[in-house]
Amino acid sequence: MKKLLVMICMMFGCVFAAKATGDKSAKSKAVVTARAQHLSDEMIKQLRLNNYQAKKIREINLQVSEQVTAIEQQFDGDQQKVEELCKNVYAERDMFLENVLSTVQYNDYFGDRNVYRTVDQKFMGSLNNQNAGSIASSVKADAGDMRVSIN
Repeated sequence: MKKLLVMICMMFGCVFAAKATGDKSAKSKAVVTARAQHLSDEMIKQLRLNNYQAKKIREINLQVSEQVTAIEQQFDGDQQKVEELCKNVYAERDMFLENVLSTVQYNDYFGDRNVYRTVDQKFMGSLNNQNAGSIASSVKADAGDMRVSIN
C-alpha cells in the first residue's frame, strides 16, 4: 500500500513538474515572438519595407530574438558577457539584412542600429515591468484576501 501511495505521489509530481516547465517555455516563446514582432514592426514602418522584405525581416528578427533571449537568460548576472555575445548576434543580423534591404534602406538601418536596440530594450523593460506589476498586485491581493488561487 505504501509503495502504491509513493508511486502515485511521484507520478503526480512528475506531471506537475512537466506542466510547470511547459508553461515556462511557452511564456518564453511568447516573449521571444512578441520581441521579434515589435522590433520588426518598427523596422518595417521606419524603413518602408515591401512585403517580401517585411517577411524576411520578421524571420531574421525572430531568429535574433531567440538567440539574444537565450543569451540573456543564460548569463543573467553578467551584463558584460551578455553585451559581448549579443554584439556577435547583431553583427550576424547586419549581414543578413544587407542581403534583404536596398542600399538606401540598409544605410538608414545601419545609421539607426542603436535606436533599434534601444527600442528593443525599452520594449523588454516594459514587458518585465508588466510581469513584475502583475505578480506584485496578485501577491498584494492574496495577502489582503487571505485566499490563494491556482491558475
